Amino acid sequence: MAMCWTVVVPDSGQALPLHQLAARLSGDAPYRLFEPAPPKAVLLPYDTDLPVSVDWCGAAAMLVEDDFLGSTPAVLRRLSEGARVYSAWWNVNAHNRLSFASSGELVLAIDAFGPGRPEDHPGIGQWPELRAMTDFFVDFEERGEDYDWQAAMLAVIDQTTGARLTSEWLEQPHPYVTVRMPDALR
Repeated sequence: MAMCWTVVVPDSGQALPLHQLAARLSGDAPYRLFEPAPPKAVLLPYDTDLPVSVDWCGAAAMLVEDDFLGSTPAVLRRLSEGARVYSAWWNVNAHNRLSFASSGELVLAIDAFGPGRPEDHPGIGQWPELRAMTDFFVDFEERGEDYDWQAAMLAVIDQTTGARLTSEWLEQPHPYVTVRMPDALR
């Protein structure tokens, strides 16, 4: 099991349409568009066509999946053409990545479980909201027992973009796309 939340904020301030998001997600791989359905109805299990739920919060597009597609460098670069993209991904083994891409470039990818210090990450200056989250960069041993690194990843994306992933959002129907894995990773 895994969770990936990716938020695409277009530089133009105009929301990207579903077909354009799907094309960027898939690269040259085939994709299909579907009518709204609740994420729990369309997510796992899948064979080769990964379902990704999509919706908008203003101009920001929110993409939710039970895998890691939205956290991969190739996909982040494609999604960030003319946009800023923020992604939080983790799996049941605590493998994770908090990422930021802009203008077709992956700027930052951090292990949120053990992020180190801000100065360990050259692109951190381009994500001021993350740099300001001083509790995010506390050593693992110094964190309190109630610290939730997954919630911290979601919170910094929420604070940066204004998009919010809530339990209500996860219960509501949203359009979704399927993209062919592993072709979309290229």
